[in-house]
Amino acid sequence: MGPFEYLWLTVFVIFVLIALARKYPNELGTTTIIFVILFLITFFAIPKLPGLINDIYRRIFNTPMPKRQMQHLLASLFSLIFIAAIFSSYAGRTFAFPGKAAPGWRGTFYSLLVGMMNGYLIAGTLWYFQDFYEYPITDFKLLYLPLTDLGEKLAAFLPPYVVPPIFWAILVAIMLLFRVRK
Repeated sequence: MGPFEYLWLTVFVIFVLIALARKYPNELGTTTIIFVILFLITFFAIPKLPGLINDIYRRIFNTPMPKRQMQHLLASLFSLIFIAAIFSSYAGRTFAFPGKAAPGWRGTFYSLLVGMMNGYLIAGTLWYFQDFYEYPITDFKLLYLPLTDLGEKLAAFLPPYVVPPIFWAILVAIMLLFRVRK
């Protein structure tokens, strides 16, 4: 398998292409959903869920959950929740911004920018769950560490590392204001 960042670059490119096909008014709705789920996960779930899971595990097995098992559980759980939210934001009737895309190159450019942001948020957040929980995927031999020098540098700029959790809520509020403005 190649360097880890190539997988996430591929995911990034796929979402850029989706944005170019769907146009930015539709993609901004997905961006809003991404902000919501990032707020919920980073502000509530990551700080609170490990303790709750450990308490339940301790009651059942009379011992704390082993660290690596907890890392596997949390990385998988948060990734699945995030993927389900993203899938839901693209499926069926979507949360789209009103209006039509700008004609010509401007519309394409705006769609490209929004697609790049969504690709960064989606690929970067999925990578973050692996990085934050010390790459549990390596235990399944689906990834080999260490990361390349580029991968190490990129990992420092994953969305939940660079944006404080409360800021996601502020971004949601701003997006909703843009959505309802007349």
